[in-house]
Amino acid sequence: MSTSHGEINHVSDTALMVAACRALETESDDGFVHDPFAARLAGERGMAILRALPHPEMMRFGLGVRGRFLDELLLEALASEPVATILSVGCGLDTRPWRLELPPDLHWIEVDFPEMLDYKDQLMAGEIPRCRRERLCADLNHRDQRAAMYQAAGQSPALMITEGVLMYLPAATVDALAAEAWRESGIAHWISDVTTTAFTRAIGGADAMRPIRNVQASDSLAGEQILDVLQRNGWVTAARRSYITDMAFAAPRIERMMAGRPRPEPPPFASDDPTGVHRFVRSR
Repeated sequence: MSTSHGEINHVSDTALMVAACRALETESDDGFVHDPFAARLAGERGMAILRALPHPEMMRFGLGVRGRFLDELLLEALASEPVATILSVGCGLDTRPWRLELPPDLHWIEVDFPEMLDYKDQLMAGEIPRCRRERLCADLNHRDQRAAMYQAAGQSPALMITEGVLMYLPAATVDALAAEAWRESGIAHWISDVTTTAFTRAIGGADAMRPIRNVQASDSLAGEQILDVLQRNGWVTAARRSYITDMAFAAPRIERMMAGRPRPEPPPFASDDPTGVHRFVRSR
């Protein structure tokens, strides 16, 4: 993990920023997620990274919504589908194994770089996860390390999570995940976020994304391209929370954030824009 205080120099630095957003959401009376461990994990550096962003309030809002929606889709899947294993890929500083009400026999595998997992283990020492948590060090760009990940997931029904991950990866790695995961393991469900170029432009998010450009792969994919890759590999949306149509709960905060800002009429994105958090399943 990088040591430069307020800059994003490695993709792992973004995990500190995401934890900082969850920490502020937790402290707020109208926060979208509650994570009692987030402030500890974010630390001063995570807060500094967030404050250095062009629009930290917008980033906090968006990541709060993303976390809330993923929680909802995950818990719904666990309640309705025979899921034995969660494979949380690029888990960063996610604390769902500790903060969510999960089945105690659920097998939860956290996958990330060793430095990230070591950092989290150090700060979470003494905390007891609510399920059977396992850690696995892997670089997704290496075929053998992805194979080890699928082997760890096994052939029992599994759900893969890639929260805020695919947008950083090379195009070939996203395609490999989409093609390999279902062939080499029991992964039958995949929860991931999708944010299209049109939606990002509409909310003025291009500036907010600039600090992370240098840690994205040179051929990283936009949200609509990621969705196309998944669909070409046989993944279809089974459930979704839209950042456009499922936002009634956030209306008061949106009003405060938009105060004094011009609002485009009509919205500059299609009515069927897929931006949001999806739970994908295999169609074939």
